[in-house]
Order: sequence, then C-alpha cells, then structure tokens
Amino acid sequence: MSTVVSEPALGARPADGGAPARRAVVRFAWRLLRREWRQQFLILALITVAVAATIVGSAVATNDPQPASFGFGTAQDAALFSSAPGIGLNAAARKEIARLERRFGRVEVIENRTEPIPGSISTYQLRAEDPHGFFGGPMLALVSGHFPSGAHQVAVTARVASVFHLRRGDAWRVGGLGRRLVGIVENPQSLLDEFALVTAGQVRSPTQVTALFDGPRVAPDSIGPNVVTPASVAQANPLNPETISLPALVLGMVLIALVSVGGFTVLAQRRLRSIGMLESTGATDRHVRLVVRANGTAVGAVGAVLGFLLGLAVWLASRPNLEQSAHHVIGVLALPWVVVAAAMVLAVAAATVAAARPARAITRVPIVTALSGRPAPARRIRRSAVPGTVCLAAAFLLLAYSGGTNDGNGSGGAPELVLGIVLLIPGLILLAPFLLSLTARLGGRAPIAARLALRDLARYRARSGSAPAAIGVGVLVAVIVMLAAAARYGNVFDWAGPNLTANQLALHYVPPPPAQAVATTANGGGVAGRSGAPAPSPARLAASADSIARALGARPIALETPDAQLNGSHLGRSWDGAIYVATPKLLRAFGIKASAIDPTADILSSRPGLADVSGLVLDYGRRGEGAIGPAPAPGPRPAAPRLPVSPTR
Repeated sequence: MSTVVSEPALGARPADGGAPARRAVVRFAWRLLRREWRQQFLILALITVAVAATIVGSAVATNDPQPASFGFGTAQDAALFSSAPGIGLNAAARKEIARLERRFGRVEVIENRTEPIPGSISTYQLRAEDPHGFFGGPMLALVSGHFPSGAHQVAVTARVASVFHLRRGDAWRVGGLGRRLVGIVENPQSLLDEFALVTAGQVRSPTQVTALFDGPRVAPDSIGPNVVTPASVAQANPLNPETISLPALVLGMVLIALVSVGGFTVLAQRRLRSIGMLESTGATDRHVRLVVRANGTAVGAVGAVLGFLLGLAVWLASRPNLEQSAHHVIGVLALPWVVVAAAMVLAVAAATVAAARPARAITRVPIVTALSGRPAPARRIRRSAVPGTVCLAAAFLLLAYSGGTNDGNGSGGAPELVLGIVLLIPGLILLAPFLLSLTARLGGRAPIAARLALRDLARYRARSGSAPAAIGVGVLVAVIVMLAAAARYGNVFDWAGPNLTANQLALHYVPPPPAQAVATTANGGGVAGRSGAPAPSPARLAASADSIARALGARPIALETPDAQLNGSHLGRSWDGAIYVATPKLLRAFGIKASAIDPTADILSSRPGLADVSGLVLDYGRRGEGAIGPAPAPGPRPAAPRLPVSPTR
C-alpha cells in the first residue's frame, strides 16, 4: 500500500481567472473604444454637451443673483442705524454700538451720508470705511490708484468720477472739506453701488450707519431689533438654482441613457465575432458583460472629462459678460461644485447603465452564432408591455386626480402631480418597443420604403425602442412646460409684462400727507414742527404735465379716474383696481372711434378672455363716505369688454 502526498498549490486561481482576467477584459474594452470611437461619437457628443451645458447653466443661475453676504462682508451679523439728514446718530444708537463692542469684541463701523448729484435725481454715498477692515474687506476693491490715507484724500467709483469729471490728482470739495482724488474704487458685491470713500470718522452727520460684528450662535432678535444676518435678509426659497439644476440634470441623463442604449446595442452587434472569440478562449458570461459595461464606463468618463473642460472654457469666456449683467464681481472658480460633481458622476453612471442592457443581451447569443456574426432573433415584448401599460394608466389617473380641487373631486396637490409625472417616464420607456411593433402592423399598406423602415424598426425593437422612448420623454417635458406656461399666463388677472409701450410714460401725482404735529429727538434734544403742504390745483398739475411733454416732444393725455373699481376673480387669482374714463381724447390716441363701441359695454380692454370671466363686477363708490358699495338699481352686472384696445405706436 502506497500513499501519495501532494503539496497544496500556492495561490490557487479562481475559476473565472480572478482580477488578472478582469484587467485583461477591461484593457480589451479600452482598445475597442480607441479603435471604434467614431461609432460612439454621437454618445460622446451627447454626454459632453450635457455636462458642459449643466456646468455653464448652473454656474450662471447660481452667480446671477446678488451674493447672500451683500452688505455684510465677512461678518455674520450687522446692526443698522438710520437718522434724518443733518442730524446724525443719536445717543441711543451710539450706546448700542458701544454695547456691541463690549459684548462681542471687534465691531467695524461704516458710515454713509446720502449726497445729491447736481442736476439729477440720482444720489451717491459719502462713505467712511476702513479699506483694510476685518469685516468690510470684500466690499471694497481698488481699481486704480490707492485708498485714501488722510483726511484730505478721497477715492470714488468710476461713475462718480465720470459724473463730476474727476481725474486722479484733482481737487474736489466733498463733505464740507476740500479733498484730493487718489484712486478709483468699487464694491465687488454690487457694481451699482456709487460712493465716495474717505477715511474712518470723516463723515459728519451720517444718514446710515452699519456696525459689522460676529455674534456666533446668538439669535439676532436677542441682540437688538435692528440686527440682521445674511440668512434673515436672503429670500427663503428652497428652490435655489442648485436644487433646480439637479432634477434637470437627472432628466437629461435619462434621455442620454435612452439614446445610448441603441448605440451600445449596435456596437455589441458589430463586435459579435470578437466577443465570440473571447468566449471561445474561456471567457465567462461575466467577462463578456464586463467588456460591454467597461466600454460604457469608459465612454461616460471620457465624455464627462471633455464636458467639464468644455464647460469650464465656456464659463471663463462668458464670465465677464455675466459680471456686467449681474452687477457684481464673480470669481473665476465660482462654480456650483456639487452640481459639477453630480454631472460628471451621472454621466458615467448613465453610460454604464445604458451599456448594461446590451451586455446582458449579448451573453444570450450562443458562441457559434456569435462567431458567425448573425444578428440575434427579435425578442418577445409582452412582458414589458404589461408593466408599461400599468405605469401609464396609473400616471393618467394621478394626473387627473391632481388636476382639480376638493370641490371638483380632486386633490389639487403637488404629490399626486409629481408622482404622475414620474410614472409617465417608465411607462413610455416600457411601451416604446410594443408601440413600434404595433406601428409596423398598422403600416402594412404604406409605401414600400415606409413599410420596410417600419418592419426594420419592429424587428430590432429591442435596440431601437429606446430612441422613441427618449423622444417621447422629451416631448413630454415640452408639453408639461407648455401647459404650465399656458396656465400661468392664461389668467387675465395674472399680470405679466409691461403695461406701457416703449414710447409711453405715465406720470402719477401723489398728494402730500395731511398737516400734523411731528415730534422728533436728535442727540437727546426735542424738536417740534408741522409737516404737510397744500395740494396743487388741477390747472397747475396740467401745466406741469404739459411742460414735461413739450420737453420730451410728446403729447400729454390726462387720465380721469371715476369713483369706481373693477373687482373679480379667475382661476384662483383675484384682482381689484382702478379704471379710467374713455374720454374722446384717449379714444383718439388709441385710434378708436366712438361709433365702433358697443353701447352696452362697460369696460374696454386689450386683454383677451376678460369677457369670459364670471363674477367680474364694476363697483361704484359713494363720494364723501370713503366706502365701496354696489351700483344703483338695476344693480351691478358683469363687465363685458366688447372691443380690444391696441396700444399706440
């Protein structure tokens, strides 16, 4: 009896080849991509353009609004104090600033005084601020020259220098003191901010004082009633540009993935013999799927990198123009990096997912069939048509249920609407192949060219069904936008756009407040007086309007407002406002003849659809009582516009 002893094999390999086999398969997929990149150019272009458009669009949408830290610099809190012109801060405001210094330490004070521009209604600010302050640094930038360093020096913005015809080195009397212009400055957070900068403490009787400080983890209300933070002054809108960009990005990548499915399917068919040779040498189905998926991942990665470079180049080229339109300085790399990273990751994920379906389909082809290069037979689609029909029916039910209010047996809420739109997308994707097959059957009597095209689409519907699905989703998005816009602007009471043409100017007279006693305190002292002035006569007002019209080379038209008001509601919006008398002069200005007006009409309007609004009532006021009541008998009736009014040109 003999015993055979064998040593265990060191480093036994797995049955599928392990990591070395996977690396070899990935290298094989990369070589295929380099050799056949022209066949994948469409997918590469779609991913590149989508990533670049997402980067540029989200960057513009994020940086176009005014910065959230506008007026705060690097501070977390700001205390605002205002006073009447020529009075300055009172003792209470100065005590409040001193209290902030004792409580929070460093406090930076910025003093402003409003100064008029002679011969204009515009103003500018005489500002006393430390250019090298701890908090206010981001609110000052030097364009040329240097910052003022003494009491007799001043720096101004470019527009102030242009208005007053100033150049560096010129003497300029401002703030009651002769100063020399030493530099041109700007506020990077607001290029519309026009001011003249002097050293700290050089503004007498400021009209507005801002105290910047840091009050970490302290509520503004507990500090004082005039304390604000960037979060308190910013609009609390959860639908910020980054939030809106992400759903748009996901939808765009879904469309690209649907289009890419057909492209990767065609590429897999073209590589059928190569994949058959790979399988004949011992590659498993997992290796074959890895080849196609790795190719998709490589395409997505290359497209994401190219899209990032293209988007960055477009952003750098368009940033100067955006700064001029947004009126604030924008950093070179002020990109929403969360959206940028999401765009690149989703681009790779979309291409990988799009290649996963052809990867599974190619493994079902026998090796002999793959080596022969024959196309696989058409697959049955009954399994995808049923869930697609269910998703589509559920989507229509949810959309119908969300369309009405509770009185109309509907929910009137957003959850059903969002869920219905989400179910529409997979429903269209799953039903697209079935619809192609149905179209081929219905086109049996079509011309030979159309019949051959329809039959070819139906035969290879597994790879061609993704393109109609992408087109359907794209059309669905366009229809949703169109319906939302129609609902938004279809309401006659929903004001949108200007109400005057480019050659029209409306002058409104605001009567002064009634005379009454006013008591104010300035620096602890009491001052008493009376405000109010008598209203000018109608003849004086008409003369003023005529003089303005002559200066502009125009003709004035007086608008007479009756003691009546138009009230109504439509599609959830209500409106009440003043109306004007259709005087003969006003009708001539619009080119309307009195004989063309229906004698039963109450209101003339250029708004289409106003006549169909129910509940539109013309209410007449009672002079001397200040109340709005119904019209005398036979009672108010709906105001029915009979004649569209065209604006003058």
